[in-house]
Amino acid sequence: MFALNPFIIDKTSNTDFSIFGQLYAAVSFLNVILTFGFETAFFRYATEEGLYQKVLNTSFWFMVITSSTMMVLLYLFLEPLAEYANYKDNPEYLLWFGWIAFFDALCVIPFAVLRFKGRPILYAGIKVFQNVFQAIFTIVLLYYVSKEFMVNLGFNNTISYPFITNLIASILGIILLIGVIRHIQFKFDKPLFKTMFMYGYPIMIAGLGYILNENFDKLVQRNLIDEASAGSYAACYKIATLMTLFVTAYRMGIEPFFFKVAKKGDAKQTYANILFFFSIICNIVILGILANIHWIKKIFIPDSSFWSALDIVPIILIANLFFGIYYNLSTWYKVTDKTNIGTVISLIGGALTVILNLVLLPIYGFIASAWITLIAYGIMMVISYIWGQKVYPIPYKVNKIVLYMGVAIALAWTNYFILNSNLIIGNLILIAYIAFIAFAERNTLKKLRK
Repeated sequence: MFALNPFIIDKTSNTDFSIFGQLYAAVSFLNVILTFGFETAFFRYATEEGLYQKVLNTSFWFMVITSSTMMVLLYLFLEPLAEYANYKDNPEYLLWFGWIAFFDALCVIPFAVLRFKGRPILYAGIKVFQNVFQAIFTIVLLYYVSKEFMVNLGFNNTISYPFITNLIASILGIILLIGVIRHIQFKFDKPLFKTMFMYGYPIMIAGLGYILNENFDKLVQRNLIDEASAGSYAACYKIATLMTLFVTAYRMGIEPFFFKVAKKGDAKQTYANILFFFSIICNIVILGILANIHWIKKIFIPDSSFWSALDIVPIILIANLFFGIYYNLSTWYKVTDKTNIGTVISLIGGALTVILNLVLLPIYGFIASAWITLIAYGIMMVISYIWGQKVYPIPYKVNKIVLYMGVAIALAWTNYFILNSNLIIGNLILIAYIAFIAFAERNTLKKLRK
């Protein structure tokens, strides 16, 4: 979807793009609710001897139940929901996204199986195929199929094209995962379900806290500020998605690993090392994006009318850095089965996001949403660290992490806001920062090479 951004923006207005941002924000909430934390619960209990097949069966059929229930409710309450959400002219949008969430939820456990069994090539292959299919199909509809033809089919607005192609791509996911799904038995272990449920529901609530921080702004902006500004915000937010893509890819690979090494004697030191290098890579990504923002924005946001929200990019990038660190810090409550603590922390961040957006967004506009996201993730990061060190102390290299992060943020901020993102100076700063890290950590790098 990120790669499609420039093509969609090229063919839609700021106002229409606010619909795009709002609906994808809404479906992200659905995805968390429907999975109910059972993806992480799968990783947690599938490692137990003799439980793998039972965990697989139980978690998959629970996904079927939650997703089917959601679709029944959506059809029953479609009209009042469309009226309330300001989609009375296009209630089909809500149905399409309901089905997208339905099929995506059914794919969660099969995808988790591929991650658990260490089959990254097949996992990535299916994901890439879905995305490439959606991208090509959407571009064809936007550029090579006449609008009159699409109108005759019932698609009155170009913003609907990526919606329907996304739905088809989600259905393809089920087909491509049939090799995994065929191993699922029609069995449901009630005692195991209760155990997984008690483990998973705090993670679901914690996930909602993350989604609130990440998407509540895009969910409500269309109703609290003018739609054009909301559309510009959603478009510029996509640039920060470059950082999100890295963090998401990291999360996909690292979560099963966290559980697999949890029982090893050097697990805590491993967690500490992972966070240290993760933070450094994130710092480099931030500097790299902001050093090259001038040409990046032209590629991913070709319509300059959207650039009015560009100043949110450095703020959101730093916010994503804080979230990535928080995610690493959250290891302690997952491996110790204290997932309810994650719920508390996420609810604090989510409450801050909701309250501050509702109060400040109408007054200060979209820039308030960016700062609120950063503040919420920052507070969650600090709380998780302090709490975690009391319950499950891990020898993180706090001083170095803070130093390297502070230097990177200061350099990025200076280049963007003071030097106006000078391309040459920005990249020289990036090279200098990498050289500084390489020199400062030369002994550590030598050990890694060995």
